[in-house]
Amino acid sequence: MTTQIKETSKVLESNVPSRQAKLRAWLVLNGYTMGGLARLLGVHPSMITRIVKGETAPAKRIQQLAEIGVPEDLLPIPSRPPGRPRGTKNK
Repeated sequence: MTTQIKETSKVLESNVPSRQAKLRAWLVLNGYTMGGLARLLGVHPSMITRIVKGETAPAKRIQQLAEIGVPEDLLPIPSRPPGRPRGTKNK
């Protein structure tokens, strides 16, 4: 087991780290990079960073992350439900 994986495992087992730290650790343990995850979801890497930090949480992206196996308790609460984009009206 590499040093990085050992350290990451310690973070996941601890009760002290934040959701963000645990999510980052989970991503490392499962071989995901921010860039790779961004490509997989079809978004800019900064979107992934903002999701991990909890600055934004589009429901569609949170759903995609859950579908690839990210534990839901590590994901931020979606900021709005999936569906019609803001500012659009029914015709």
